[in-house]
Amino acid sequence: MYAEIFANGDEITCGKILDTNTQWLSRELEDLGITVRYHTAVADELQDMVDVLRIAMNRVDLILWTGGLGPTADDLTRQAFADAAGVPLLKDDESLRQIQALLQRRGGSMSPALERQAFQPQGAVPILNRNGTAPGIDFTVKRTTPIEGHLDFVRLLAYPGVPAEMMEMWKDSGRQTILTMHEMLEGKKHVIKARSINSFGIGESQVESMFPGLMARDHIPRVGITATQATITLRIVAECESEAECDRQIEPIAKKIYDTLGNRVFSEGDDTLADVVSRIVNAQGKKIAVVEAGTRGLLAEAFGSSVESATCFLGGVVVPPRRPIAPDKMVDIGRKMFDTADYLLLVGAYPEGMPDRTRSDETFVAVVNAKDPNLQTAMLQMRNYPFVGHPGIIDDLYLKRVLDLFRLHFAK
Repeated sequence: MYAEIFANGDEITCGKILDTNTQWLSRELEDLGITVRYHTAVADELQDMVDVLRIAMNRVDLILWTGGLGPTADDLTRQAFADAAGVPLLKDDESLRQIQALLQRRGGSMSPALERQAFQPQGAVPILNRNGTAPGIDFTVKRTTPIEGHLDFVRLLAYPGVPAEMMEMWKDSGRQTILTMHEMLEGKKHVIKARSINSFGIGESQVESMFPGLMARDHIPRVGITATQATITLRIVAECESEAECDRQIEPIAKKIYDTLGNRVFSEGDDTLADVVSRIVNAQGKKIAVVEAGTRGLLAEAFGSSVESATCFLGGVVVPPRRPIAPDKMVDIGRKMFDTADYLLLVGAYPEGMPDRTRSDETFVAVVNAKDPNLQTAMLQMRNYPFVGHPGIIDDLYLKRVLDLFRLHFAK
């Protein structure tokens, strides 16, 4: 089964807003075993929207669409769906009641523009939106001309462009819709299970070379590799008739990954290095703070974004990012600012200019026992790293280096 994902809106095509919905939905479909063949962005022009829909309806089996479901004049998705299928728009009374109920809870009132959101293409089923006034659209269109290698119908699912609303609606019903399609087509129960294993400190190509044949397209279960902000993730996806069978496929592959990568593996799923470090500190009943130069507060932000850090992270201090500063000075600053901290993480200043392989500049990271007054013994771990790497990930490299240094120190 092949899919195409659309992002609709002038704000997308002119570059004012980054389309994160398509990326997120692509990953969701991959987890469900759906091959995404195309990503399409289209402006708020009705005929253009109809044209690209008709093209998609003749080359894929599943269309996911985000945007254009609001109350304004340029929200044209409902009409585009109806025109592409050659059917009228009809008012859906249940959608109208839900919109009225939401407006009442918010103290608002119905207007003709808001009422327009209750219209659906004839034959479509509205998708409940619990947090917005725009219902989604679930629309199955039978192909007038069979296409070899495809289903005899195409399924269109439309969601609001607001990411939070779209994600919740997808989780409420979208995933199950796709699984039900699988089961209907194959005549048997279809379970898809994924497991992601995260590692740090080794490059993507090097990891791939350590697992010859594992990432082949015909490998069962499927194994994919992604590099995101200096983290390498191996994702195992099994498609079976039961969860137990999925587990039996996944487990030996996961063991192989752990055995091969060793302590480079730091977590699974959405767990970040900041989550892992925070759990270590929490388990000890201690507190941690950061003093950073080159990373300019991004290390503190990593902790602040971790729900695990709520009880252990005291805060951070940012010192001039390009002015050389000695580790002992940073320790003094951290102790004065956070006198109850048990540990300090340090990221030194960056050299002037861009990362350059031709120079020998270095930046240090360190893990400090803040309670030990003797600097030599207080410095639990300290490493100097060459200031080398793509400018787009250099910050992620240094903040993850110090987090991983802490993790590995306490993993001994």
